[in-house]
Amino acid sequence: MQSCAPSNCRIGLVLALAGLVILGNIAWGPSDVFAQTTVVRKPNGKPLEPPALKRLPAALLKRVPESIADLQQIEDRVQSLVKQITACTVALRVGPAQGSGVLVSAGGLILTAAHVSGPPGRRIEIALPDGSVAFGKTLGGSRVLDASLVKIDGSDRTWPFVKMADIGGIRQGDWCLVTGHPGGYVPDRPPVIRLGRVVAITDRLIQTDCELVGGDSGGPLFDMRGQVIGINSRIGEDTSLNLHVPIGVYSNNWERLVASQTFGDQSRAFLGVVGEPTDGGGVKLTKIWSDQPAEAAGMEVGDVLLTFEGVTVQSMEQLRELVEEEDPGRPVRVTLRRGQEVLEMFVKLGSREE
Repeated sequence: MQSCAPSNCRIGLVLALAGLVILGNIAWGPSDVFAQTTVVRKPNGKPLEPPALKRLPAALLKRVPESIADLQQIEDRVQSLVKQITACTVALRVGPAQGSGVLVSAGGLILTAAHVSGPPGRRIEIALPDGSVAFGKTLGGSRVLDASLVKIDGSDRTWPFVKMADIGGIRQGDWCLVTGHPGGYVPDRPPVIRLGRVVAITDRLIQTDCELVGGDSGGPLFDMRGQVIGINSRIGEDTSLNLHVPIGVYSNNWERLVASQTFGDQSRAFLGVVGEPTDGGGVKLTKIWSDQPAEAAGMEVGDVLLTFEGVTVQSMEQLRELVEEEDPGRPVRVTLRRGQEVLEMFVKLGSREE
């Protein structure tokens, strides 16, 4: 895998962009062309500087690129962000485990995934893009939401950092960038950049087609203004099934993260189905539990469950994870295929008994 450094990624990026024209079936309307602002507070209570409002190039507001000139505009935008976003993307090592993270404050606060950092109070090694190494500790986090915060040990150094976006400004179809350390940290290789688009978004998950591999977990997902909109969480079987924790999970729980608290206990939400993956995608339902939410909503044996809250479903394990990230009693939107017909329905999740 090649790093997208300014000197060597121009040809490959244009070719990749050309391939993305096939995404024209994504429903998206670019009426909001300015970044939203959000107030995120440092441990001392002072807000970080809100993101600057930056107008996006016209090509990024189209459903698909329409010309070579559009592709060039998108490439130029990516090139303009490379230095900024890679300077703030770090590699993390906790014991034998490796992952990525992103600096979001001059004081050394790093967003990452909880499955990378583990519980509060763990020692952590941080490799910077310039080759230097720092040390820190894990602060608060949520295993269920897969969100965590890390703090570099106190130093006089002012760290480069990127701003956190407002989740309310993210839309299906938006262009985005992922950085991280696929396969683990490699000396002399800068963080690797991948370009894609937002496929689906909920309060707890963002799905993109920015392909992730092992080592990317905990790394940042950026909008095209260079603001963090999510953190890499899980990898699906399909290249379009890459899941990220929305930035709102961090900003909405900032005080608890900074205070080294754990939160978001495992949900006991329950759908009431058994299924198996299909070759064409989705999960074919092989059993519907009686008197449970799926049956009440009208699901039937033989239905193929395609999406859950807008996220493409590929396996029962993934479906269970998606259900458990919701609260019992919450109505969720699902789509399923029954014969030649695609249906959409809302299911009010139940609660598993102890």
